[in-house]
Amino acid sequence: MADILNSIKSVFVKNLTLKILAILLGALSFYAIRGAISFEVPYTVPVEVQMGPGMAVLDKSVSSVDVTFGGSQEDLRRLDQTQLKAVVKPRETNPGGSEVVMIRPQHIVGGGNVRVVSIRPSTLTLSYDREAERDVLVLKPKTVGAPLMGRVELDYEPKAVKLRGPKRRLERISAVSCEPVDVDGRVESFTRKVPVLSPGDTWVYQIEPKEVTVEVTIVTERISRTVTNVTVLAVTEPGAPACVDLDPRVVDVVMMGRSEVLEGIPRDAVRVYVTCVGLEAEAAYELPVQVYLPPEVDVVSRIEPETVRVQMREQ
Repeated sequence: MADILNSIKSVFVKNLTLKILAILLGALSFYAIRGAISFEVPYTVPVEVQMGPGMAVLDKSVSSVDVTFGGSQEDLRRLDQTQLKAVVKPRETNPGGSEVVMIRPQHIVGGGNVRVVSIRPSTLTLSYDREAERDVLVLKPKTVGAPLMGRVELDYEPKAVKLRGPKRRLERISAVSCEPVDVDGRVESFTRKVPVLSPGDTWVYQIEPKEVTVEVTIVTERISRTVTNVTVLAVTEPGAPACVDLDPRVVDVVMMGRSEVLEGIPRDAVRVYVTCVGLEAEAAYELPVQVYLPPEVDVVSRIEPETVRVQMREQ
């Protein structure tokens, strides 16, 4: 018996220092790994209820739940909140019934490698109705902010959408709204797709299509500006021996556009010319006058008079 006890004792005593060191290293590794994966991040996650054919949710106690996720910093950093949702599939088949559904970690979708630490609230109370379908009008979208200048005109398509949901709710709905369109600081017209808003946030619905296309037109007042006595330039071939006489030598340029654009065009940027390439000497022509403006300006122009008499003669 003494020999057995001595053998057992020798097992524990032999290389005692190494064994204690191994235990300490193991404990340190355990707590290091535990610390690396013990980070937690809370998110608000929408609740999606998937009903069977012909069934719709009339009311639900909450539209979202607060979910705390745990894991490593890297895994938590990869979470995409737009992909997170709680998906529940009730078992109730009575269109007029109700049910309390548990929201469990396996119902959370989009979490990837992270774990669900807690869900609050963890229950969802649902009441049901028969599913129905109805075409409803889409109200004209509202705008947010103001353009830098001018006024805003809106047009949108489609002007009606198909709404699917609980029959008792649909009977009281004739129109739905869209998200507002931000026009703050705008100077040019643009097109934007905006989502159609739900007529309520406590029942499950489907909207088709989910977006409308909004044409936003920024309308500014157009004015005219006249630049007088602009000298007409003659464009000839290089080295041409002929002289060019023009009548009249100056014209007026009338420009139409937005006031802020017209005011930004300096007088010396307005040039007019006639093309005299290929004309015969000692001959007279009636040629149209053309205008050159900076290419980036958005204006309409005309010249008064529109033509000049051109006389070619030898030097």
